[in-house]
Amino acid sequence: MQGEICNYIWGVKKKINILLVFGLLTSFSMAQGVRFGLNPIASSTQDGIPYVDVYSTLDASTLAYDLLPDSTWVGSLKVVLKLGNKVDVFAFEYNHVDSASGAPLLLQKSTFLLENWSPIPIQVDLIDEISGQNWSYSDTILLKSDPVRVTAPLVLDTVKTTMALYQKSGSSVVPKANLGLPLITQPSVEWYAEAFAQHGKHVLQYHMVDLQGSVIPGTYGFKRMVDGLTPVRISYDLNDITSGTYGIVVKVLDEQASVIAEEQTNFQWFDEDALSKWDVAGEALSRNAFEQQGWGNWELVPEYLKMIAPVVSLSDRRILMNLKEQPDTALAAKFLVNYWKNRAPQEPKGTWQGYLQIVEKVDKEFGSKTLKGYMTQMGRVFLQYGAPSLVEERPFDGKNYPYQIWQYDQLKSPSTPTQQNQVFIFVDQELIGRQYTLIHSSAIGEIKDHKWQYHLSRHTNAGPDIDATSTKYGRDNFGERISNSLIIGNQGTWFDMYNN
Repeated sequence: MQGEICNYIWGVKKKINILLVFGLLTSFSMAQGVRFGLNPIASSTQDGIPYVDVYSTLDASTLAYDLLPDSTWVGSLKVVLKLGNKVDVFAFEYNHVDSASGAPLLLQKSTFLLENWSPIPIQVDLIDEISGQNWSYSDTILLKSDPVRVTAPLVLDTVKTTMALYQKSGSSVVPKANLGLPLITQPSVEWYAEAFAQHGKHVLQYHMVDLQGSVIPGTYGFKRMVDGLTPVRISYDLNDITSGTYGIVVKVLDEQASVIAEEQTNFQWFDEDALSKWDVAGEALSRNAFEQQGWGNWELVPEYLKMIAPVVSLSDRRILMNLKEQPDTALAAKFLVNYWKNRAPQEPKGTWQGYLQIVEKVDKEFGSKTLKGYMTQMGRVFLQYGAPSLVEERPFDGKNYPYQIWQYDQLKSPSTPTQQNQVFIFVDQELIGRQYTLIHSSAIGEIKDHKWQYHLSRHTNAGPDIDATSTKYGRDNFGERISNSLIIGNQGTWFDMYNN
């Protein structure tokens, strides 16, 4: 076994590509560069020999791309991964007819057999083979040498593979690639973990919890451990569970039922049928009650839902969509009131009124005679993320359309992870009344366009290839801080669809 693993470590392996949406457990993001994450999982063989599985994840949309003679785009990232004195070298490659548009997350696995359980340094060197940019990152993995231990649960993808590298305990174990929390959109979640005990009587206990730590009914289970390695693979039905963030907890108990080892992994569940499961029990909210209690104008309830769309959580988005598709003012009013009671239980109406004042200011700043400010893309971004740290405004110069770059030092939103150093590029291609359109952002969940620099211009640019995104063409004329740091997916259009 040791020889097989060492041969793999020093070789170049084939990659497994997984088309997914969101982001990872242990990750780091390179400013002006690629989005890349590492998730090291320390385990041991049946005989107790330690090894580390390192799952590397790349957002392929953040690569630079070259156009090949056959009109396909190619991007490539070389990775040199070092654990102590052992090295694995591999390359992420992505080819597509439309460059980074819809580029997936790519997953790679490296396995390192270790001599002991001492802390071990880890270093990763990244080289974008198209642009020539490179980055380095180093840290230390602290290994647990306890005689009884358990690995952090891996939330699994539905993808199955026969590749030997992804086989554990006789089955395919492919984690859900992510750069934040694993996102589950199907009504079931499967996970895998391993526990190790040299000898003695131990029990593996597992369950799922909500954000408050309460156990989800029907997820509690036990497995008697054997000497050596004990794997566990469990699937949970999520049909009766509302959207939100949940944790999978695994514990090792001794003969006295004392917890001697514990690990937890969180994931996000997004229910496509959220409205049908939304709690509508209790007395319906009438028009008189809504207006007399000071929540607003009954006739404006559909507009109120559009106003709060930028600030709701991921789990509330589907409800808003369904409320719009199946209009029911009483149900919509109840959702609105419940939303503010949950968000600000101490002063829900005061918080709602304060938000309406912000919306009014956004209308004055970004609105027009034909479109409310909160329905514009600038207005939506302002409401969702707050005021930008820096605004760089470029007026019309005859060659480029008027455009603005909004820079955020820190980006916070209920629907996405906290992010650092993100940008939004708005352009006014209509040249009538400052109707700016968001054409590209580096933030998670926002629209991206690998040709955004070209689309700022009036198509009079000269150069060897106006479609090229590689920096070797010298086309990065709009500031180093927004070079090729693109985003995952194209989900920012959700707000536009809702407001149309």
